[in-house]
Amino acid sequence: MPTLKFTDYDLHYNWHRADENAPTLVFIHDLCLDTGMWEGLLAHLDRDFNILTYDFYGHGRTTEGRSPLSLELLSVEFLALIHELKLSRIHLIGCRFSAILAFELTLNRPEVVESLTLISLPFYVQKNGYDHEGATNIQLLKLDRSLFEKKYLMESLHPVTVSKSRTVSQALRRVSADNVIAPIEELIRINNEQDFDLIGKLKSVQKPVLFLHGEYDPIFPASLAMIFSNYVFNSRFMVIPDASCLIPLDQPETAAHLLNRFIRSDKPPSPFTPGSRRIVHTFNEIIEKAYQPQPIRRRFLRMAILGEDTHVYWNGREIDGKWNQRNARELLLFMILNRGAVKRDVLIDAFTPEMDLDQARNRLRVQLNHLNQIFRSQPDESIHDLMIVSRDSIALNADVQSDVGVYLHNIEGLLWADEPIASRSESFLRFLEDYRPEMQRSFRAEWTRRLFDTMQSKLSQIMAQLLISLKDDGEFSVMRRILKAGRKVEPYKGFCDEWSDALRHKR
Repeated sequence: MPTLKFTDYDLHYNWHRADENAPTLVFIHDLCLDTGMWEGLLAHLDRDFNILTYDFYGHGRTTEGRSPLSLELLSVEFLALIHELKLSRIHLIGCRFSAILAFELTLNRPEVVESLTLISLPFYVQKNGYDHEGATNIQLLKLDRSLFEKKYLMESLHPVTVSKSRTVSQALRRVSADNVIAPIEELIRINNEQDFDLIGKLKSVQKPVLFLHGEYDPIFPASLAMIFSNYVFNSRFMVIPDASCLIPLDQPETAAHLLNRFIRSDKPPSPFTPGSRRIVHTFNEIIEKAYQPQPIRRRFLRMAILGEDTHVYWNGREIDGKWNQRNARELLLFMILNRGAVKRDVLIDAFTPEMDLDQARNRLRVQLNHLNQIFRSQPDESIHDLMIVSRDSIALNADVQSDVGVYLHNIEGLLWADEPIASRSESFLRFLEDYRPEMQRSFRAEWTRRLFDTMQSKLSQIMAQLLISLKDDGEFSVMRRILKAGRKVEPYKGFCDEWSDALRHKR
C-alpha cells in the first residue's frame, strides 16, 4: 500500500489506474472504518474505471499526528493526495460522515469534481438536530467503547452478520476514541451555528448527484432523505432495499450496479414541465416553512391511547378530531411508532395486505386525506403542515411520541432491569394499573393485535421472572399482590391459581 508523507503522519492509499481516458472514481470511507468497507462494492464495478481508495487520518493504516481530526484536515489531505496523483474531474463517493466531507469538498472545490455520490447522507436540516445523536455517541465512547461498537453495528448494518461485523469491528478498533469524538463534536458545532443552512447548500450544488439511502436507515428515514434530495437541481435518489446505513457492506452489488450506471450516464437534469416545476416549487416552500430553523419553535405531537379514549395533543393542547373514522388513530399511531415517517407500501402491507393494490392505494389516499384534514382544520396554524406527503412516503414534521410506545419501552427496560426485586415488583404493579386488555378491542388492524400481544407477552414474562425471584427470597406477601393484580396478563388460564394454591400449601 503506497504512502503519502505529511509533516507528522503517513497516509496510505490504493491507486488502480486502468485507462487514462476512463472515469476516475475516488472513494472516502466512513468515520470509524477504512478502505475495507469498499471491497465488496469494488468487486462489482466496471473493470476499466480508475479507482482511488485511501485510509484517512488516524484510520486503517494511516497514522496520526498531533492535530485533532477535523473536516479541514481531511480536506487538506484529500486535495494533497489528488494533487500528488495529478487527478482532476473525479467522481467522488462518500458514505455517512464522508458523504458530508465529499459534499463540502464539492461545494468548496467544484472544479475538481465531475459528479458526486452521497451514500446515507445525514440530512440534519434543523438547527440542533444532531445534538442528541452526537451526544449519545460521545457518551458511549467515554463510558464503554464496547457499547458504542454494539450500537454502531446495530444501527449501521441490516442484517448484522459475522462477516460484516468483523469488517466493521476490525476497522473501528484501530481508531482512537479522540479521532471519533473530535469530528462528532465538530458536526454538533456546525449544526448549531447561527448561519447553518443545509437547504441553502443543497440548492447551490451544480454537479450531478446520486443519493443512495438504505431502506432501514435508523438515523434518518429514507422517506425524508428523498424529500430533501430534491433540493439538488441535478439529482437522482435511490432507496436500497434490505440495507441500513452502510450500503456498501449490506448491498455491495446493488450499489455498484447503480454507481456503474450513474457514472456511465450523461447525467442530464430530470425534465420538468412548467406545471410540474410549479408543483415542486410549492412543495419545497412547504418543506422550507416547516424545517427552517426558528428562534423559538415547539413542535411536539403526543398521542394517548392507554386510557378509555384516544387523545392527541399538539404542544400540550388537545386536538379535536374524528379519530375513530377512516383509521385515523391507527394510521397516526403507526407513523408515530415508526419514528414519524413511513412509506406508503409499508402502510398498505400493515393495514390492507389482502386487498387489491390499486384499491388499497385509493383507500389509503382517502384515509390520509381525512387525517390531514383533522390537522389542517385546527385553529393553530402551526399544525397545518404537520404531514409531509410525497408520492411514496408520509412524514410527520414534529417530535412525536405515544404513551403506548413509552409503555412498551418501559416494560422492555423492566424485563432486563438489574434493580432490587422490591423495586422491580413495585414498578410491575404500577404498569399493571395502566394495562387494560379491553382497549385492543377497538383497534381493528392486524398489526395492532400483534402490538398488544407483544405488550401482554412481555408483562407475562416479567410476572413469571418476579414470582420465581420472590419465591427464592421468601417474599410471599408480595407474590400474593402480584398474583391478584396479574390475572389479566397471566401466560395461560389458571397460571395465577396454580401459584396461589402452591402458596397456600406453604402455610
